[in-house]
Amino acid sequence: MSRLISFFVLVAIIVVIGLLFYKVMVGFFVPVFLAAVLVVVFRPLHKWVLEKTGRREQLSAVLTTALILTSVLLPTTLVVIAAAIQSASLINENTPTRVSSSIVKLRNAMKLEMEYADQIHNCDKENGGLDSNDANSRARLKQAVQALHTAVKKDHGAKFLEKEFENYFDITNKVGEFSPNANKPKSETETATDNEQTLQERLVALNAQYLDIRAKILGGEFLAALKTIANPEKKELERIAKQAFEYVQPQFLSLTGATGAFLVQFVIGTVILIISTFFFLYDGPGMVKSIMELSPLDDRYEQELLLEFDRISRAMVLATILSAITQGAFAGMGYYVAGLPNLMLLVILTTVFAMIPFVGPPVVWIPACIYLAFNQGQSGAAIGLALWGLLVVGTIDNVVKAYVLHGQAQLHPLLALLSVLGGVQALGPIGIVVGPMVVALLQTLLSILQREMLHFEDHTLVVAGPGGVESPKRPRFRLRRKKRTGSQTSQAKSESEPPQPAAVSPTAGET
Repeated sequence: MSRLISFFVLVAIIVVIGLLFYKVMVGFFVPVFLAAVLVVVFRPLHKWVLEKTGRREQLSAVLTTALILTSVLLPTTLVVIAAAIQSASLINENTPTRVSSSIVKLRNAMKLEMEYADQIHNCDKENGGLDSNDANSRARLKQAVQALHTAVKKDHGAKFLEKEFENYFDITNKVGEFSPNANKPKSETETATDNEQTLQERLVALNAQYLDIRAKILGGEFLAALKTIANPEKKELERIAKQAFEYVQPQFLSLTGATGAFLVQFVIGTVILIISTFFFLYDGPGMVKSIMELSPLDDRYEQELLLEFDRISRAMVLATILSAITQGAFAGMGYYVAGLPNLMLLVILTTVFAMIPFVGPPVVWIPACIYLAFNQGQSGAAIGLALWGLLVVGTIDNVVKAYVLHGQAQLHPLLALLSVLGGVQALGPIGIVVGPMVVALLQTLLSILQREMLHFEDHTLVVAGPGGVESPKRPRFRLRRKKRTGSQTSQAKSESEPPQPAAVSPTAGET
């Protein structure tokens, strides 16, 4: 009994210390995790350096860390800094007035300008706020539609939509004859309820007639819908642009205001990343062995998880990031030839969106094509960029992934999308990498659990039943030794156990 109490106390102490350890180390999770991923991805490079240095582990770890720093971390930092500078310049240069004028220019180039915009906006406003009990509201709507009729008749003649306008004004006059609060004597055939129903019916007919006139003036229902979206009121457009800048600028100012703290965190994180990478390269096998000895999990499952982490790091990280970088680079070539400004910002955005399933680079290069064609008037460059994005940028990722993965299974596209979005929401940008890896590792753990449960079903316990008759019963759990040596190993091999994965034999310089 005292031994059992001691065991539970020990578990409680481990849980408390583990929570404290988590709080101490959680701030360094991202750089340490990235270091582990970099070590796995660049393991072939480390092997090559190890051979060239005569298997001097410390020297090879230093050289490999330096190569990773100069080939990955330094270029990435420079590109991100350049993109941040360009985004700051873009925000400062584009005022709400300039954005509004650009939208007007783009709208006119796409032939989506709205004829009689002021009159139609006024009619829309009065029609949307029509009060059936307010005679002044009905009068304002009638005046707005009469102003629209006058403008249309001036440009197209009195015969244009003459019948439609006559029907509209006829319904308007009939609406005025009825009111739910009207002081009219009731008859057997007309009650207050009938009066109100008739009014509502005529208001519906009035609205339908106005929408019909509006659609015919603007060229049909589809074009009317597009023009309505593309032609908000001038005040409304300026208000939207102002609100957008009022939201973006404080965010940017808070970011620049925290530049000092961000730089300190960035420098500390980079130092931890470099140091962790060095020690993982230098003493990775020893670390893995120590963790395996402390873990209560069976060695076979620990090896399987290590193999799965290695596979996922290559499939999810190397293939995804490498294909995204390739797409960003090829898209950058197209942006440069097309003469688009803020090149680094466009390349970074293309690379980031290329990592998100079902989204991809078209989110960036399609608006770029529209900008070239309608805002800059460069239709040839827009068509060329569209073809480049569709035929080259959109297909190069399949080539890269096929070369890197070599037929390895990937996550289901829907699960990959949800894991990326959920990872970004929970962890920030690093979630693009961590999210899919967590899902894939969970799949591995569930597979291990399934095999272990099947293993339980294959074994039965024989216990004495009533009258001394032995009866088989299935155990709820089975304790198994983690480490076996000597004769225990040969005896364990004879037991019926689930198939083991390929053994991991850590070598010098590997994790």
